[in-house]
Amino acid sequence: MTTHLSSSASQTPLAPLFTTHPTDTWARLRDLQPLWFYSAVGYFLLTLVCIAGQLLDDRTLLGVSVWTKPFKFSLSLVAYFATLVLFARYTPAGYFATWRGRLLAGIPAFMALFEMAYITFQGAIGQESHFNVATPFHAVMYSLMGFGATCMVAVLVWLAWVIGRHNSISQPLILSIVVGLVATCIFGGGFGGYMGSQSSHWVAAAATDANGVAFFNWARDGGDLRVAHFFGMHAMQAFPVFALLLPKRLSANTGSALVLAFACAYCAFTTVTFVQAVQGQPFMG
Repeated sequence: MTTHLSSSASQTPLAPLFTTHPTDTWARLRDLQPLWFYSAVGYFLLTLVCIAGQLLDDRTLLGVSVWTKPFKFSLSLVAYFATLVLFARYTPAGYFATWRGRLLAGIPAFMALFEMAYITFQGAIGQESHFNVATPFHAVMYSLMGFGATCMVAVLVWLAWVIGRHNSISQPLILSIVVGLVATCIFGGGFGGYMGSQSSHWVAAAATDANGVAFFNWARDGGDLRVAHFFGMHAMQAFPVFALLLPKRLSANTGSALVLAFACAYCAFTTVTFVQAVQGQPFMG
């Protein structure tokens, strides 16, 4: 049986997603892609649990609370899935009812659940999740985490292809979404892969987050590979936000040119932070 897809790229054409009625907004966002939506909600709730853990649990790991890493990763997954939900609006109507659509939705949701469960468990027992290969079990889990992370960035290219194929790429917002997703895969995934192949994310820096940059915990006394990975992973948010901030009076060609210029500058900046880290230089001293 063949499932026919509407030629309309938007699942809620012309309808605003955010209204004055919270229940309407909730329903409209949920209906775009339920699995991604509830993933975002679930990880948001987990961030609250991790905040409570930081406040109530005085145990530390690498100079910070044992709940710091689960908190930061759950928060990043809120941003990841919330962004995917918003982008789902630009997929063809009915796409996620097809087997391809279900696979596209399920892969990142499953991989994120696996990774977050392990990261949270390791944090709860006061042990490292990343770079922990102390036992065969931990080595296998770390490898599986790397595989999961690769899948989560690889599907972004798939989503970019679906959106680009069913929308006008000449529109600055659509262009920013497509380029942002691809850039996140290349830079976020690439720099993340390099970092994962090392024995630590620190380069010529003390092995502690205690005196790192506020909130991020990036090293101040040497290089930190997490910086480039962070900026690479958030290209998928930065590019569309830039497109949305462009003056409405600009033509589509001018807007698209500015989006591409911003994308090039952003990717160059991200690359500089990577080179800086590899050379053992702090992003913020």
